Order: sequence, then C-alpha cells, then structure tokens
Amino acid sequence: MRSRRTAAGSEQKLLKLRALGKMMNINDYKNQNCECDKPQRAKPRFLTYRVSEAEAGRSVQSLLRNEMQLSGGLAARLKRVENGITLNGAKVFSNVRAAEGDIVAAAIGFCPERCGKLPFEVLFEDEDLLIINKPAGAAVHGSRYDDSVPSIELAVNEYYGDEGFFHPVSRLDRGTTGVMTIAKNGYMHERLSACLHTDSYVRFYIGICHGWLGANTGTVDMPIKREDGPSVRRVIDPCGAEAITDFRLPKDYEFNGRRGFAAEENELAENIVIKKENDAQRYENKSGLIPVEFRLRTGRTHQIRVHAAAVGHPLAGDWLYGTEEPELIGRPALHSYRLEFVHPLRGEKLCIKAELPQDMQKLLSGR
Repeated sequence: MRSRRTAAGSEQKLLKLRALGKMMNINDYKNQNCECDKPQRAKPRFLTYRVSEAEAGRSVQSLLRNEMQLSGGLAARLKRVENGITLNGAKVFSNVRAAEGDIVAAAIGFCPERCGKLPFEVLFEDEDLLIINKPAGAAVHGSRYDDSVPSIELAVNEYYGDEGFFHPVSRLDRGTTGVMTIAKNGYMHERLSACLHTDSYVRFYIGICHGWLGANTGTVDMPIKREDGPSVRRVIDPCGAEAITDFRLPKDYEFNGRRGFAAEENELAENIVIKKENDAQRYENKSGLIPVEFRLRTGRTHQIRVHAAAVGHPLAGDWLYGTEEPELIGRPALHSYRLEFVHPLRGEKLCIKAELPQDMQKLLSGR
C-alpha cells in the first residue's frame, strides 16, 4: 500500500510540474527524478567573518549578532547544531572572546545541488538566492484543498531534490506573473525580509488599468483591511493597516501618438496624493486600457488591485475587484517586472527584470 501511495504521489507531482512547464511554454520538461534519482546530499553553507584588530576581545555572540547580523533566534538554534558556530574551525561557546585574525563561522544552511531543471525561467541564482519569473496560474505554496494546483514550492523542492530550501521573500498572487525572490536559507530570508519596503529592496509592477489614474505620477494612500466574513477580498477602511502605493505612467509608453501624457499642460496632474475612494467615476475615463507602473511602499495582500479599483480604474481582468473579462485576459493584468535590491552579503546593487508576458503584450497591442 505504501509503494502505491508513493507512486501515486510521484505521478501527481509530475502532472503538476508538467502543468507549470506548459504555462511557460516549456514542452520538454521531464520529471527531475528521472534525471537525478539519488541527488547528492547538500553541502553545509557557512557564513564566515574575520576579526579585525579593533574587534579583538569581543565575544563570538557579539560578532554573530552585530557584524554577521544573525538574529537572536537563529544564533540560539545554531548553538544546538553540531559545528553550528565555530572559531577557527573548532566548535565554541558563544561567550568565547575572539582575537585579531580569528575566523568566526556560522552554519546558516545548505548549498543544494541542482537536480534537473525548473519549469520556469530563472532570472538570478547564487548560493543563497533564487529569483524566478513566476508564471500565471501557479500558486506560491501548495494547496491543502486542491491537489491539482501546481505550485512554485513543489517545483523548487523537486529542482533541488529535497525540501527545506523554499523561503519566499515576497509572494505573488496566483494570477500575478514576474519577478519573485526565494531565499535558500533562513538567514538570507531574514536579511531580505528586513529590507522589504525600504530603498534596499524595491519592487516595481506593471498593471493594465481601465483608464488613466488622473496624473503622470502620484500616490494612493488608503488603509486596507480584510473584508468581514469568510472572504478573501480586501477593502479600504480607515481602521485598516497602512497601505501606500506609488504610481506613474511609464515613460516609454506611447499614448495617442505621444510619449506619456501632456503633463506640462496641467501642473496639478503631477504627484497627486489620493486618500479617498473614487468608485463613482469607474470607467468614466475613456482613455481605454492604460499600462501603469506601481511601486509598493507597504505590502498588504492584493494592495495594487485594491488601490487601483478604489480610485476607479481597476486592473483589466480583475474578477475580484473589477470585472471578469475572459475576452481580454484570463487573469488580473498585473506583472512584477523589476526588482532593485542590495545583496545583503555581496553589498552590490542588483536590478532583476522580467519581460512583460505575452497575454499583457497582446492586451496592449489590441490583438
């Protein structure tokens, strides 16, 4: 019975992974287990730090927390791990004092060996990060209620031939496409999570809205909370959590034969701040479908979708906050197209981009 269940589970995984491959037009995707039946055991990932002359005499605990930026929880867990914390290669207690030139090392996770390939585009990968181009229709996590739903989590676990390497830094709705960051260990997840909604980690989206939002640039500042009852909807509410979204018309978008809007004709059309709903004017602007660049200042569930609908210009295809429009697009027209962040360990600024998906390109071209 157990072997039957295992076989059935493997077949179900393969079906989900093939579904993901189909979403990304990858037709030659195979079950990774066929290519790598016995993946190699992942090697430990050590974060090291050399003690300077000025730092000599400080405790290992102080160096871990302040210089290597390990959280208190992670540092405490490593104390219970064999060779979790070492000084010059030997396991030590965290209250030991370090000398100049000593090497402090912390086992922050593992370096997984790739096993097969992913059924979607990899935009960036190193020892600690995996950044992908998420396809529409794929859930971030596997569903407890619908086993047929393909998930990014399953694909990543199969990619590495093991579990435990999936730590999504920022999640995307099932219908949203584009740049999505996954940390391979808890340490990197904590470092990047702390940077969310700061200038060290900035996410940009392209959404296709019904009509112009009224300015070339502006900000929607409206608190959001979950709708009462058993609903996934979010609503604007003064008692909700702070939610701030910047928007602008992309400079490279031509409207009526001109680049952008003629903002110089109306200075008040620049940098507006919208703090109240404008539902009564929905669809009254006859500008058609307009691409808008959004930047999240906060990270509420469905934030862009809620704010776009609240100001009277919902995303095309947004069945939850606007109108279901299968003749235009089969999902909310939202794409995470650019991520700018400072790598916590390298210290360099990276810019990761994902091309606008075909369904949104067709929507803009009118085909």
